[in-house]
Amino acid sequence: MAFLADLTLGRYVPRDSPLHRLDPRLKLVGLPLFVIACFAGPSPVRLGGLSALALVLALLCRLEWRIWWRGLWVLRWLLLFSLLLHLFLSPGRTLFGFAWLSLDGLLRGLQVCWQLSLAVVFSSLLTLTTSPGHLAGGIASLLAPLQRFGLPAREWALLLGLVMQFIPILRDEALEVYRQQSGQPEEKPPLGLPARIRLFGGLVAPLMLRLVDRADALAQCMARGEAGLQGGAAIEALPRLPKGELFWFCASLAVLGALWMLG
Repeated sequence: MAFLADLTLGRYVPRDSPLHRLDPRLKLVGLPLFVIACFAGPSPVRLGGLSALALVLALLCRLEWRIWWRGLWVLRWLLLFSLLLHLFLSPGRTLFGFAWLSLDGLLRGLQVCWQLSLAVVFSSLLTLTTSPGHLAGGIASLLAPLQRFGLPAREWALLLGLVMQFIPILRDEALEVYRQQSGQPEEKPPLGLPARIRLFGGLVAPLMLRLVDRADALAQCMARGEAGLQGGAAIEALPRLPKGELFWFCASLAVLGALWMLG
């Protein structure tokens, strides 16, 4: 179950950093644009610029490098499978004289792995640096204009905030059930595929019961009007956008646009 502890998507790590203090509305708009940019223009120049930007943002959030490394290491089999799939099945120039190895496929596979890694980093930046309460508040603020058309924007934001809250809950509960069932606090699964299958199969029922209990407790807290999400109220009210943060956000978008023109 070590892979659950290494997941970065959906996990919030509190820090006092510029990226943590950045308005969540800007992060909700900007970081998904960077994820889209990873796949919209897959040229080496653009991916290199996005990699430099990802490195700068990762340094600004002041998180340990092990968090990023372990988050990418979890996806190693997906990246390896994508690389091999392109290597063996893509048409093009052969590699080392073997007809079943494609040089163009190898280059394309490396590019796809590069794109996926960047997308994971940008996606993780959003959840690692933003609490669920601020995420829900940012979503509610961005969806507020839809209320003029009678759409329940606030309820949608609350629902998305609850979903974001349950991602770390699922991870924590799975790790706790695993420790109780296996008696291994170091979170190392047993060796051998049959033993792992038996162990993971035995985790399903107790994990579902614990999640139902957590969901029931969360619903009761919300019914009483108490805080429903970790780190604050269910939806946190946000102030007006600071002009300084808005300036740097626009500057980042301008750099991204210039990078696309050069690529």
